[in-house]
Amino acid sequence: MMGPVEQQSQRMPTDSEYLESLGRAIYRWAQMEWAILYLAKELYPEGHTVRRSEPMTSAEVAQQLRSALEATSLPDSASQDAAAIADEYDSLLLQRNDIVHAHPATINDQQRLHRVRADGTHESIEPDDLVAFSSDCTRLGNRASALLWTLRRGETS
Repeated sequence: MMGPVEQQSQRMPTDSEYLESLGRAIYRWAQMEWAILYLAKELYPEGHTVRRSEPMTSAEVAQQLRSALEATSLPDSASQDAAAIADEYDSLLLQRNDIVHAHPATINDQQRLHRVRADGTHESIEPDDLVAFSSDCTRLGNRASALLWTLRRGETS
Protein backbone atom coordinates (compact mmCIF):
# COMPACT_ATOMS: atom_id res chain seq x y z
CA MET A 1 0.00 0.00 0.00
CA MET A 2 1.29 3.44 -0.92
CA GLY A 3 1.38 6.30 1.54
CA PRO A 4 0.31 9.88 0.74
CA VAL A 5 3.79 10.94 -0.40
CA GLU A 6 4.11 8.10 -2.92
CA GLN A 7 0.59 8.76 -4.20
CA GLN A 8 1.36 12.48 -4.56
CA SER A 9 4.59 11.82 -6.49
CA GLN A 10 2.73 9.57 -8.94
CA ARG A 11 0.20 12.31 -9.67
CA MET A 12 2.95 14.85 -10.37
CA PRO A 13 4.83 14.13 -13.59
CA THR A 14 8.56 14.57 -13.15
CA ASP A 15 11.18 15.26 -15.74
CA SER A 16 14.41 13.60 -14.65
CA GLU A 17 16.50 15.69 -17.06
CA TYR A 18 15.02 18.88 -15.59
CA LEU A 19 15.71 17.69 -12.06
CA GLU A 20 19.27 16.74 -13.06
CA SER A 21 19.80 20.22 -14.53
CA LEU A 22 18.41 21.77 -11.35
CA GLY A 23 20.74 19.67 -9.19
CA ARG A 24 23.70 20.56 -11.39
CA ALA A 25 22.84 24.27 -11.17
CA ILE A 26 22.71 24.18 -7.37
CA TYR A 27 25.93 22.17 -7.18
CA ARG A 28 27.76 24.56 -9.54
CA TRP A 29 26.56 27.46 -7.40
CA ALA A 30 27.99 25.80 -4.28
CA GLN A 31 31.34 25.17 -6.00
CA MET A 32 31.56 28.75 -7.21
CA GLU A 33 30.50 30.17 -3.85
CA TRP A 34 33.33 28.34 -2.11
CA ALA A 35 35.79 29.79 -4.63
CA ILE A 36 34.39 33.25 -3.81
CA LEU A 37 34.77 32.60 -0.10
CA TYR A 38 38.38 31.46 -0.49
CA LEU A 39 39.09 34.54 -2.62
CA ALA A 40 37.62 36.80 0.09
CA LYS A 41 39.78 35.04 2.69
CA GLU A 42 42.87 35.63 0.56
CA LEU A 43 42.05 39.31 -0.02
CA TYR A 44 41.63 40.17 3.65
CA PRO A 45 44.76 41.44 5.42
CA GLU A 46 46.68 39.18 7.79
CA GLY A 47 44.83 38.42 10.98
CA HIS A 48 41.31 38.66 9.58
CA THR A 49 39.51 35.37 9.33
CA VAL A 50 36.59 34.26 7.23
CA ARG A 51 34.98 31.51 9.24
CA ARG A 52 34.00 28.91 6.68
CA SER A 53 32.58 26.64 9.36
CA GLU A 54 29.88 29.14 10.38
CA PRO A 55 26.68 29.23 8.34
CA MET A 56 26.41 32.20 5.98
CA THR A 57 23.74 33.21 3.56
CA SER A 58 24.78 33.85 -0.02
CA ALA A 59 24.17 37.57 0.58
CA GLU A 60 26.63 37.39 3.50
CA VAL A 61 29.20 35.76 1.21
CA ALA A 62 28.73 38.69 -1.19
CA GLN A 63 29.29 41.10 1.70
CA GLN A 64 32.43 39.23 2.77
CA LEU A 65 33.86 39.65 -0.73
CA ARG A 66 32.97 43.37 -0.86
CA SER A 67 34.44 43.94 2.61
CA ALA A 68 37.61 42.09 1.65
CA LEU A 69 37.97 44.27 -1.46
CA GLU A 70 37.64 47.41 0.66
CA ALA A 71 40.19 46.12 3.19
CA THR A 72 42.98 45.42 0.73
CA SER A 73 44.97 47.25 -1.89
CA LEU A 74 45.64 45.41 -5.10
CA PRO A 75 47.31 46.44 -8.33
CA ASP A 76 44.81 47.95 -10.76
CA SER A 77 44.38 44.87 -12.95
CA ALA A 78 43.77 42.53 -9.99
CA SER A 79 41.52 45.08 -8.32
CA GLN A 80 39.43 45.47 -11.47
CA ASP A 81 39.20 41.71 -11.89
CA ALA A 82 38.15 41.22 -8.25
CA ALA A 83 35.53 43.98 -8.55
CA ALA A 84 34.17 42.40 -11.76
CA ILE A 85 33.98 39.03 -9.99
CA ALA A 86 32.05 40.64 -7.11
CA ASP A 87 29.65 42.32 -9.56
CA GLU A 88 29.03 39.06 -11.42
CA TYR A 89 28.52 37.21 -8.13
CA ASP A 90 25.85 39.77 -7.19
CA SER A 91 24.13 39.21 -10.54
CA LEU A 92 24.24 35.43 -10.19
CA LEU A 93 22.98 35.74 -6.62
CA LEU A 94 19.75 37.24 -7.97
CA GLN A 95 19.40 34.35 -10.42
CA ARG A 96 20.18 31.83 -7.68
CA ASN A 97 17.47 33.35 -5.49
CA ASP A 98 15.02 33.08 -8.38
CA ILE A 99 15.79 29.37 -8.66
CA VAL A 100 15.98 28.48 -4.98
CA HIS A 101 12.94 30.50 -3.91
CA ALA A 102 10.71 29.54 -6.85
CA HIS A 103 7.81 27.19 -6.35
CA PRO A 104 6.96 24.08 -8.36
CA ALA A 105 4.11 24.33 -10.80
CA THR A 106 2.65 22.32 -13.65
CA ILE A 107 2.95 24.40 -16.82
CA ASN A 108 1.90 22.93 -20.16
CA ASP A 109 1.81 19.47 -18.53
CA GLN A 110 5.41 19.81 -17.33
CA GLN A 111 6.75 20.34 -13.85
CA ARG A 112 8.75 23.55 -13.70
CA LEU A 113 9.91 25.94 -11.06
CA HIS A 114 7.89 29.11 -11.33
CA ARG A 115 8.52 32.59 -10.01
CA VAL A 116 6.48 35.72 -9.67
CA ARG A 117 8.51 38.88 -10.08
CA ALA A 118 8.09 41.97 -7.92
CA ASP A 119 6.33 43.69 -10.84
CA GLY A 120 3.73 40.90 -10.88
CA THR A 121 4.97 39.15 -14.02
CA HIS A 122 5.19 35.36 -14.01
CA GLU A 123 8.01 33.28 -15.41
CA SER A 124 8.92 29.62 -15.37
CA ILE A 125 12.50 28.45 -15.05
CA GLU A 126 13.19 26.45 -18.16
CA PRO A 127 15.92 23.83 -18.70
CA ASP A 128 17.96 26.30 -20.79
CA ASP A 129 17.87 28.77 -17.88
CA LEU A 130 19.35 26.13 -15.58
CA VAL A 131 22.05 25.17 -18.10
CA ALA A 132 23.01 28.83 -18.60
CA PHE A 133 23.11 29.43 -14.84
CA SER A 134 25.32 26.35 -14.33
CA SER A 135 27.70 27.55 -17.04
CA ASP A 136 27.84 31.06 -15.60
CA CYS A 137 28.59 29.67 -12.13
CA THR A 138 31.35 27.44 -13.50
CA ARG A 139 32.90 30.34 -15.43
CA LEU A 140 32.80 32.67 -12.42
CA GLY A 141 34.19 29.99 -10.11
CA ASN A 142 37.08 29.46 -12.53
CA ARG A 143 37.76 33.22 -12.67
CA ALA A 144 37.71 33.49 -8.86
CA SER A 145 40.03 30.47 -8.53
CA ALA A 146 42.43 31.84 -11.13
CA LEU A 147 42.64 35.18 -9.30
CA LEU A 148 43.05 33.37 -5.99
CA TRP A 149 46.02 31.40 -7.27
CA THR A 150 47.53 34.48 -8.93
CA LEU A 151 47.37 36.28 -5.57
CA ARG A 152 48.78 33.30 -3.67
CA ARG A 153 51.73 33.08 -6.08
CA GLY A 154 52.28 36.83 -5.81
CA GLU A 155 52.00 37.31 -9.55
CA THR A 156 49.99 40.54 -9.45
CA SER A 157 51.73 43.67 -10.61
